[in-house]
Amino acid sequence: MKRTYITAISLQGRGGLEKGIYQPDGFKLSKNVETSFPIVPVIASTIENSEDIKIIVLRTENSDVKDNYEEFVNEVEKLGIPRERITGISIEENQNKVIGITTLVRVLEEIPEDSLVYADTTFGTKPMSAIILYAMNCIENLKDTEVEGIFYGELPREGGKSKWERARLYDLTAYKYLTDVIQQLKELELSDPTAAIKTLIDM
Repeated sequence: MKRTYITAISLQGRGGLEKGIYQPDGFKLSKNVETSFPIVPVIASTIENSEDIKIIVLRTENSDVKDNYEEFVNEVEKLGIPRERITGISIEENQNKVIGITTLVRVLEEIPEDSLVYADTTFGTKPMSAIILYAMNCIENLKDTEVEGIFYGELPREGGKSKWERARLYDLTAYKYLTDVIQQLKELELSDPTAAIKTLIDM
């Protein structure tokens, strides 16, 4: 199967990107690497063949983001993945409902059939993160795909300084799986679906 990765580019100002290690919390990465972009160690740990990879990137069109995009491309190329495997989706600064839905549809269109999908919700605006999350909730119903991972990288700051020793990469995929379970429980027409969910959580 193909492997598809979806992320957004940091809005950090010119020269503001930092590199460090995001420690996975509650899961393991076989090839964790120093990075400015939490999706990069996920890519490094899961790629099998660079020919079967597609990376979808959401970004706005301002100069700082263009610089950050080039830094992202550089990191990806160091993994042996050519720039041509990256598909950029530009989003206007005004991310109203129409633009957001249009972007969501574009993301869904760009995800190939027969694909394992990994997503990173760390960067971009809040609407960008929401678009990525909704895409993960929709795609398995639209195409022959499997959502393998949804991630978020946290870099705490104190006094304006980054605390890389506390940087964490969280796997949010369980929330997507829980949504799937809730839909299945609804179809079963249980008298108390919430109790069933609590039973599953306690297992």
